[in-house]
Amino acid sequence: MADDLFTACAAIGLNVNVTKTKWLSTEDAQHRLHLCGETIERVTSFIYLGQLVNWPRDHNKEISRRLAAGWATFSKFATFFTAPRIAMRLKRRLFHQCVLPAMLYGCETWALTKAMEDRLAKAQRRMERRILRVRLRDRRPNTLLRGITKLHDIVECARRRKWRFAAKVAALDATRWTRTMTSWTPDATRPVGRPRRRWADELRGVAGSDWLRAAVLPSWNNMESRFVCKN
Repeated sequence: MADDLFTACAAIGLNVNVTKTKWLSTEDAQHRLHLCGETIERVTSFIYLGQLVNWPRDHNKEISRRLAAGWATFSKFATFFTAPRIAMRLKRRLFHQCVLPAMLYGCETWALTKAMEDRLAKAQRRMERRILRVRLRDRRPNTLLRGITKLHDIVECARRRKWRFAAKVAALDATRWTRTMTSWTPDATRPVGRPRRRWADELRGVAGSDWLRAAVLPSWNNMESRFVCKN
């Protein structure tokens, strides 16, 4: 298959850089992959389209990258965010346009647990305290700070993006790769113990087991608020 890919690329003028090509497998067997007589490096994780892909799938690592990106963006504009004479509406606009997208890049594909959502929420609250120049020992409630900043809740934003992305996936033709992989059931049994959170588990909890059918109905939009604001 790898050689076929190399041949197909060469036919249209593309060259495969073997030294930069990596491959990842869900199997434990130590297989080797060769391309044009050279061995392709096997890895357990790599960055693809700006998002960390790893096996076993662990979104905590990707969230750590997103939080680091969010803090890097926040620090870049720290002087602006902490300036007392700048109106809050301007700080809010900058946060929503720069910091929040950096923290939520690719969140449509996450299978979030409560602990992961708490990590996102805590990071946003720390940023809000920095903006308002409030310390923890000042003992200001989070609801008071949010009432002043009026920032979009990061967890609700992540849920809303996922809900709307699910509707786009359901609207795709059944032959599309994204739709096929979403509805595909592996011919294997899940390991013993508590199963990992799957991407569609939260969707099934609100829209039912046949969420793909429900996502193309008008009632899907009515269920969005229940999915976004659930406890």
